[in-house]
Amino acid sequence: MMTLSQFTHLMSAHSDPVVLLEGRREIPEGMAARCVWLAFLLAARFPGMRFRSGNAPGSDEAFAKGVCELDPARLELFLPYAGHRKVSAAGARYLSADSLTAGERSLVAEATVSATPRNRGLVDSRSPRLQAKAKYLLRDTLKVTGHGSGFPAPLAGIFYTDPADPMAGGTGHTIRVCQDHAIPVILQNDWLSWIPELESGAVPEPASKYPCN
Repeated sequence: MMTLSQFTHLMSAHSDPVVLLEGRREIPEGMAARCVWLAFLLAARFPGMRFRSGNAPGSDEAFAKGVCELDPARLELFLPYAGHRKVSAAGARYLSADSLTAGERSLVAEATVSATPRNRGLVDSRSPRLQAKAKYLLRDTLKVTGHGSGFPAPLAGIFYTDPADPMAGGTGHTIRVCQDHAIPVILQNDWLSWIPELESGAVPEPASKYPCN
Protein backbone atom coordinates (compact mmCIF):
# COMPACT_ATOMS: atom_id res chain seq x y z
CA MET A 1 0.00 0.00 0.00
CA MET A 2 1.21 3.52 -0.80
CA THR A 3 -0.07 6.37 1.32
CA LEU A 4 -0.61 9.88 0.00
CA SER A 5 2.35 11.01 2.14
CA GLN A 6 4.61 8.43 0.49
CA PHE A 7 3.32 9.41 -2.94
CA THR A 8 3.98 13.09 -2.19
CA HIS A 9 7.51 12.29 -1.06
CA LEU A 10 8.16 10.37 -4.28
CA MET A 11 6.85 13.22 -6.44
CA SER A 12 8.72 15.93 -4.52
CA ALA A 13 12.08 14.57 -5.64
CA HIS A 14 11.30 15.56 -9.25
CA SER A 15 10.57 18.97 -10.76
CA ASP A 16 8.45 17.61 -13.63
CA PRO A 17 6.91 14.30 -12.50
CA VAL A 18 4.77 12.16 -14.78
CA VAL A 19 2.05 9.87 -13.41
CA LEU A 20 0.16 7.22 -15.35
CA LEU A 21 -3.63 7.32 -14.85
CA GLU A 22 -5.61 4.49 -16.42
CA GLY A 23 -7.56 1.28 -16.01
CA ARG A 24 -10.27 -0.98 -17.32
CA ARG A 25 -12.90 0.03 -19.84
CA GLU A 26 -15.85 -1.27 -17.83
CA ILE A 27 -16.31 0.95 -14.81
CA PRO A 28 -19.36 1.71 -12.63
CA GLU A 29 -20.68 5.26 -12.97
CA GLY A 30 -19.95 6.06 -9.33
CA MET A 31 -16.37 4.86 -9.63
CA ALA A 32 -15.88 6.82 -12.85
CA ALA A 33 -16.88 9.96 -10.96
CA ARG A 34 -14.26 9.15 -8.32
CA CYS A 35 -11.63 8.77 -11.04
CA VAL A 36 -12.52 12.21 -12.39
CA TRP A 37 -12.35 13.73 -8.92
CA LEU A 38 -9.05 12.05 -7.98
CA ALA A 39 -7.36 13.28 -11.17
CA PHE A 40 -8.67 16.81 -10.59
CA LEU A 41 -7.49 16.81 -6.97
CA LEU A 42 -4.03 15.51 -7.91
CA ALA A 43 -3.69 18.14 -10.65
CA ALA A 44 -4.64 20.82 -8.10
CA ARG A 45 -2.30 19.50 -5.39
CA PHE A 46 0.71 18.97 -7.69
CA PRO A 47 0.87 21.89 -10.17
CA GLY A 48 4.07 20.62 -11.82
CA MET A 49 2.74 17.14 -12.47
CA ARG A 50 1.89 15.74 -15.91
CA PHE A 51 -0.58 12.93 -16.41
CA ARG A 52 -0.45 10.15 -19.00
CA SER A 53 -3.28 7.97 -20.22
CA GLY A 54 -4.10 5.62 -23.08
CA ASN A 55 -7.12 7.36 -24.61
CA ALA A 56 -9.43 4.38 -24.02
CA PRO A 57 -13.08 4.63 -22.92
CA GLY A 58 -13.90 3.97 -19.29
CA SER A 59 -11.22 4.65 -16.69
CA ASP A 60 -8.78 6.38 -19.04
CA GLU A 61 -11.48 8.77 -20.18
CA ALA A 62 -12.60 9.51 -16.61
CA PHE A 63 -9.10 10.25 -15.35
CA ALA A 64 -8.36 12.40 -18.40
CA LYS A 65 -11.53 14.41 -17.84
CA GLY A 66 -10.40 15.25 -14.31
CA VAL A 67 -7.08 16.60 -15.57
CA CYS A 68 -8.81 18.55 -18.37
CA GLU A 69 -11.09 20.24 -15.85
CA LEU A 70 -8.03 22.00 -14.44
CA ASP A 71 -5.42 22.12 -17.20
CA PRO A 72 -5.57 19.97 -20.36
CA ALA A 73 -2.04 21.05 -21.29
CA ARG A 74 -0.78 18.73 -18.55
CA LEU A 75 -2.35 15.68 -20.17
CA GLU A 76 -0.42 13.20 -22.34
CA LEU A 77 -2.41 10.77 -24.48
CA PHE A 78 -0.60 7.71 -25.83
CA LEU A 79 -2.36 6.27 -28.87
CA PRO A 80 -2.11 2.95 -30.71
CA TYR A 81 -2.24 4.89 -33.98
CA ALA A 82 -2.63 8.52 -35.04
CA GLY A 83 -6.23 9.73 -34.89
CA HIS A 84 -7.33 7.05 -32.42
CA ARG A 85 -10.89 7.77 -31.18
CA LYS A 86 -10.48 11.38 -32.34
CA VAL A 87 -10.44 12.49 -28.71
CA SER A 88 -9.13 16.00 -28.36
CA ALA A 89 -8.13 18.13 -25.43
CA ALA A 90 -6.86 21.64 -26.09
CA GLY A 91 -3.13 21.74 -25.44
CA ALA A 92 -2.76 18.04 -24.61
CA ARG A 93 0.27 16.21 -26.00
CA TYR A 94 -0.04 13.06 -28.12
CA LEU A 95 2.22 10.17 -29.05
CA SER A 96 1.17 7.21 -31.20
CA ALA A 97 2.75 3.77 -31.29
CA ASP A 98 2.81 3.83 -35.07
CA SER A 99 5.25 6.76 -34.99
CA LEU A 100 8.03 4.52 -33.63
CA THR A 101 11.03 3.71 -35.77
CA ALA A 102 11.76 0.04 -36.47
CA GLY A 103 14.46 0.01 -33.78
CA GLU A 104 12.22 1.70 -31.23
CA ARG A 105 9.38 -0.68 -32.01
CA SER A 106 11.69 -3.63 -31.48
CA LEU A 107 12.63 -2.42 -27.99
CA VAL A 108 9.02 -1.78 -27.03
CA ALA A 109 8.00 -5.17 -28.45
CA GLU A 110 10.69 -6.85 -26.34
CA ALA A 111 9.36 -5.18 -23.19
CA THR A 112 5.82 -6.15 -24.20
CA VAL A 113 6.66 -9.84 -24.54
CA SER A 114 8.73 -9.80 -21.36
CA ALA A 115 5.71 -8.57 -19.38
CA THR A 116 3.16 -10.87 -21.06
CA PRO A 117 4.94 -13.75 -22.86
CA ARG A 118 1.71 -15.20 -24.27
CA ASN A 119 1.48 -12.15 -26.54
CA ARG A 120 4.65 -12.99 -28.48
CA GLY A 121 2.71 -14.49 -31.39
CA LEU A 122 0.59 -11.35 -31.67
CA VAL A 123 3.53 -8.97 -31.46
CA ASP A 124 5.62 -10.94 -33.99
CA SER A 125 2.78 -11.61 -36.44
CA ARG A 126 3.05 -10.35 -40.03
CA SER A 127 -0.72 -10.37 -40.42
CA PRO A 128 -2.04 -6.81 -40.97
CA ARG A 129 -5.04 -7.59 -38.76
CA LEU A 130 -2.91 -8.87 -35.90
CA GLN A 131 -0.37 -6.09 -36.35
CA ALA A 132 -3.23 -3.63 -35.86
CA LYS A 133 -4.16 -5.37 -32.59
CA ALA A 134 -0.52 -5.45 -31.51
CA LYS A 135 -0.36 -1.65 -31.68
CA TYR A 136 -2.66 -1.50 -28.66
CA LEU A 137 -0.25 -3.66 -26.65
CA LEU A 138 2.72 -1.60 -27.80
CA ARG A 139 0.84 1.53 -26.77
CA ASP A 140 0.25 0.06 -23.31
CA THR A 141 3.95 -0.74 -22.94
CA LEU A 142 5.08 2.61 -24.32
CA LYS A 143 3.04 4.45 -21.69
CA VAL A 144 5.32 2.88 -19.09
CA THR A 145 8.70 2.86 -20.83
CA GLY A 146 8.28 6.41 -22.14
CA HIS A 147 9.82 7.78 -25.32
CA GLY A 148 12.97 9.88 -25.29
CA SER A 149 13.44 12.97 -23.16
CA GLY A 150 10.10 14.45 -24.19
CA PHE A 151 8.05 11.61 -22.73
CA PRO A 152 9.97 10.17 -19.76
CA ALA A 153 8.86 7.08 -17.88
CA PRO A 154 6.22 7.78 -15.21
CA LEU A 155 7.15 7.80 -11.53
CA ALA A 156 4.03 5.84 -10.59
CA GLY A 157 0.96 4.23 -12.12
CA ILE A 158 -2.52 4.84 -10.69
CA PHE A 159 -5.12 2.31 -11.87
CA TYR A 160 -8.75 1.35 -11.63
CA THR A 161 -8.79 -2.44 -12.02
CA ASP A 162 -11.29 -5.27 -12.01
CA PRO A 163 -11.77 -5.93 -8.28
CA ALA A 164 -12.12 -9.65 -8.99
CA ASP A 165 -9.10 -9.92 -11.31
CA PRO A 166 -6.76 -6.89 -11.18
CA MET A 167 -4.29 -8.43 -13.64
CA ALA A 168 -6.80 -9.07 -16.41
CA GLY A 169 -6.55 -7.72 -19.94
CA GLY A 170 -4.60 -4.72 -21.15
CA THR A 171 -4.69 -3.10 -17.71
CA GLY A 172 -3.03 -6.17 -16.20
CA HIS A 173 -0.41 -6.06 -18.95
CA THR A 174 0.36 -2.42 -18.20
CA ILE A 175 0.69 -3.23 -14.50
CA ARG A 176 3.15 -6.02 -15.31
CA VAL A 177 5.23 -3.62 -17.42
CA CYS A 178 5.28 -1.23 -14.44
CA GLN A 179 6.45 -4.05 -12.19
CA ASP A 180 9.17 -5.03 -14.69
CA HIS A 181 10.45 -1.44 -14.62
CA ALA A 182 10.18 -0.94 -10.83
CA ILE A 183 7.43 1.68 -11.18
CA PRO A 184 5.07 1.72 -8.15
CA VAL A 185 1.52 0.58 -8.87
CA ILE A 186 -1.39 2.14 -6.97
CA LEU A 187 -4.81 0.51 -7.19
CA GLN A 188 -8.19 1.87 -6.12
CA ASN A 189 -8.05 0.31 -2.66
CA ASP A 190 -5.15 2.70 -1.99
CA TRP A 191 -6.07 5.85 -3.87
CA LEU A 192 -9.68 5.94 -2.70
CA SER A 193 -8.31 6.52 0.79
CA TRP A 194 -6.39 9.57 -0.47
CA ILE A 195 -9.45 11.54 -1.54
CA PRO A 196 -10.53 12.87 1.90
CA GLU A 197 -6.98 14.07 2.59
CA LEU A 198 -6.68 15.67 -0.84
CA GLU A 199 -10.04 17.38 -0.33
CA SER A 200 -8.82 18.91 2.94
CA GLY A 201 -6.52 21.28 1.04
CA ALA A 202 -7.57 24.37 -0.86
CA VAL A 203 -9.31 22.97 -3.93
CA PRO A 204 -10.27 25.20 -6.87
CA GLU A 205 -13.58 24.71 -8.60
CA PRO A 206 -13.50 22.55 -11.76
CA ALA A 207 -13.22 24.80 -14.78
CA SER A 208 -15.67 22.84 -16.95
CA LYS A 209 -14.56 24.97 -19.91
CA TYR A 210 -11.81 22.46 -20.70
CA PRO A 211 -13.67 19.21 -21.41
CA CYS A 212 -12.08 16.28 -23.17
CA ASN A 213 -14.34 15.80 -26.16
